[in-house]
Amino acid sequence: MIQTIIRIFKSAFSLPIWVQIWMFLFLIPVNMSGLFLLDVVAGFWVAILGASALAINTCILFLNRGFSKVLAIPHLILWGPLQVILTIRYFTVPSLSEFEQSYILVVLIVNGISLVFDVYDTLEWKRGNRDVAGFPGEPVKL
Repeated sequence: MIQTIIRIFKSAFSLPIWVQIWMFLFLIPVNMSGLFLLDVVAGFWVAILGASALAINTCILFLNRGFSKVLAIPHLILWGPLQVILTIRYFTVPSLSEFEQSYILVVLIVNGISLVFDVYDTLEWKRGNRDVAGFPGEPVKL
């Protein structure tokens, strides 16, 4: 198990530095924030759909013992609907607090940017780019 975790970290650190910064300073914290904001409707949805994508991807990470483009697919499946839910809430609920309005905007922006990358990565995966990052020639198990 320790060797698997070390290998996952090696794979993570083989990604471009901007990807590491994006993931660890923005993407993961924003999508885990819902777990601390369950009393806010938007936080509830981020916890359910945002954290679910991260949980699924954690399983995929351990299965493949590293990062790959297949990790984009759960984002598309779960964050796409999250974007719709949050957008509808933002524009149809007149009594949103300033905090929830700001929170929704942050999640929409961060996940929206991520989804652009995820569409590209999914297409690349579909075209055959299935190596585990940091381990060229080693395909994912999915």
